[in-house]
Amino acid sequence: MVSVIFLLKTIMTPVILIDGKKQSKASVFNRNTQFGDGLFETCLVENKKLLFWSNHLERMRLGCDRLNISMIDETLWLSDIRKAFSLMKIDNCIVKLVLSRGESLRGYSYKDNIRPIRITIVSELKKNNQDKAFSLEFCNSGYNSNPKLAGIKHCNRLEQVIARAGIKNDDGIMLDENENVISVTQGNIFCVQGNRLITPNLDKCGIEGTRRAVILKIAADLGFDISIKDLSVKELLQSDEVFISNSIQGVSPVNRIEDFVYSKHKITEIISETLKEKSAEDNSFIWL
Repeated sequence: MVSVIFLLKTIMTPVILIDGKKQSKASVFNRNTQFGDGLFETCLVENKKLLFWSNHLERMRLGCDRLNISMIDETLWLSDIRKAFSLMKIDNCIVKLVLSRGESLRGYSYKDNIRPIRITIVSELKKNNQDKAFSLEFCNSGYNSNPKLAGIKHCNRLEQVIARAGIKNDDGIMLDENENVISVTQGNIFCVQGNRLITPNLDKCGIEGTRRAVILKIAADLGFDISIKDLSVKELLQSDEVFISNSIQGVSPVNRIEDFVYSKHKITEIISETLKEKSAEDNSFIWL
């Protein structure tokens, strides 16, 4: 009984706000529910600091421009985040922001005056080992090219859902229809070849992670040649080092891609540590 009580105490229920009000039930007519017609961001809060906020906000603005969704004012987002954060009463957490185009009845079309709906979810940040080396495999399903959706974080993520199914390793590598490497299901992918850092071109598909540009600048400042290109499977597998990144995990080394083993992580470790320093120095963070 003691262990059960302890477990219940340690599981924290997420705080959910819809349009600034504490609730967790959305309408069945929400277009995000019906069609995935919306955008989302997953942000990290460390020691009451909302990290790389400007990067997340800029990507959401880009998504709104691409999808013709009315952008929510930054002050409203921050007000919701602070309210949910204060209710959660923890210093480290994950903030998920969801922006739906709004509500409509049947059909894909929508009215010009449709009102967007904002959802803020603050949940507990579970301890994870950022230095953990990942084992990857290739997914059986990948991306279809659509330049209008490339780079942004829209809510229709069936490609990742299908690709993730059946993965037996830590994550899976997704390819496009031309068999080029694009990403892992939950982040961007990078490889090191000599003095060159390579990451896939995302102008046709994939998500441009908020840490991706930061990592590329870090590598450039360290003297690496940066290459954003169509990356073949063969070229990836022949790399000296491989690592992945996302907004929550940061930089994670890859030690295996199926039968290929990567024992070197020196450059990955340098970039990872520098990213942690940049996070601490980040001038765009918001105090909560």
